[in-house]
Amino acid sequence: MVLVGGRASVRNAAETFGLDYANLLEALGELDDAWREYLEVLSDW
Repeated sequence: MVLVGGRASVRNAAETFGLDYANLLEALGELDDAWREYLEVLSDW
């Protein structure tokens, strides 16, 4: 499943799968941070 959009899509996914919206937002934020760090490391390589 691909999430497009912003918070509305995250809220819809949370409701669809019975997830806690706040926890999902936090987890996606951490994933985004990790992805950006990974890309930064790759660009320095």
